[in-house]
Amino acid sequence: MTKKFVLKVSYFKLLLFFNLAIFSQEEVKKVEIVSTDNQIVELFDKLGDKEIKLDITDLIIFPAFELTFEKIQDPYSSIGLGLFLNLSDHNSSNRNWSDVVTITPFYRFYFFNKKDYGGAGFFAEIFSKFSFAKQDVLYYNPDLSFEEMYNTEEENFFDIAPGASIGQKWLNRKGWTFEVSVGFGRFLLNNDDEDMPVDGSGRVISSSRPQAAFRGGFTIGKRF
Repeated sequence: MTKKFVLKVSYFKLLLFFNLAIFSQEEVKKVEIVSTDNQIVELFDKLGDKEIKLDITDLIIFPAFELTFEKIQDPYSSIGLGLFLNLSDHNSSNRNWSDVVTITPFYRFYFFNKKDYGGAGFFAEIFSKFSFAKQDVLYYNPDLSFEEMYNTEEENFFDIAPGASIGQKWLNRKGWTFEVSVGFGRFLLNNDDEDMPVDGSGRVISSSRPQAAFRGGFTIGKRF
């Protein structure tokens, strides 16, 4: 009886030991997961919730200067404002219109991933582009001679284009951001390319203002 009792006690102790060991391992794993989540939150707070970004694409193509400010509301969303300044001469471009100054507020949705530390990764946004631009307007008067029949003048115009875009943002532990995006909007105040009488004198105007607005490019920025 004594030997059986000792064996039963030993077996019970061994079983209890293994159960405690398994339970401890599970607790350690749980602690590691919580610790990892906390590290992400701490890093997100440490990096800050504001960003300043410069569009490299505009500098190379136009040249133009586009600066964007973004306020991260939480790991899943943000609001921001983009300012575009055209540094090139409208007459030097091959297009019959060009943006001079644009102001673009936006609201962005992030599809948060833990490895992105919040406010980064794949995103979709809605925006409204307020454009102050120039266009070449062709005036045509059939009553004049052939040499004087056509006359091109540069005119200013204003338009608004709501739209949407998608993109990807990368954020490193130093707070530097790298972003690629593309999107389109539609101007609300523009008409289709058309010919129409101007002042009743027989003169006709032909304008080719754009119907679509583009938003996107490659930016480099810093979170603070």
